[in-house]
Amino acid sequence: MLSLDLGARERHRFIWHYIASRTKLFTEEKVKLLHISPEYCFYEKLKEKKSIKYFPVDKFEPGYDYLSLTKDFDLLNTGLLAEQYDFIICNHVLEHITDDKIAIANLFNILKNDGSAIISVPILENDAPTYEDYTILSPKKRKLHFGQWDHVRYYGTDIENRFIDAGFKVKTVNSSDYFNEMGRIRFGVPKKQYLFHLTKS
Repeated sequence: MLSLDLGARERHRFIWHYIASRTKLFTEEKVKLLHISPEYCFYEKLKEKKSIKYFPVDKFEPGYDYLSLTKDFDLLNTGLLAEQYDFIICNHVLEHITDDKIAIANLFNILKNDGSAIISVPILENDAPTYEDYTILSPKKRKLHFGQWDHVRYYGTDIENRFIDAGFKVKTVNSSDYFNEMGRIRFGVPKKQYLFHLTKS
């Protein structure tokens, strides 16, 4: 379990529990893992895993600090080498990217056959469809419409169609289905938190 002293939020505890319980990331040897925009709470755990060849990456921007092992990486780079990674973690990244179609296609391209990716994004309540409006440009208006100044859309669970269009098989996991009520309270996870487990075959 992730501890609060590593800055783990509700979604982090859910994702970590799912990865540990429902994927082979921690049970297989020599797993090549790409971690996009690494969260500190995951980074501190994953970099110590001897069975994992760990690649934390982010798109470097002026004025920001990055965790020491992190390398510069652009998910919109159409020249990325194919089938490089066994596993990808990419949380709360796609909502920042205007052309998410290219980004999702790249995730599919760089993942090896039989590989897995765990993706999460902020999700609208009440099963509302994805909301995006590319005429909204100011940080103030983006915060009003999309919840944060540098977000370009608010996804619904219909994001799974974008993953399917790219070639992925998709398992949409809701915390309320994944945990029983006692487990959900124990791990401090809200009733409606989503992650998407993508596979490539």
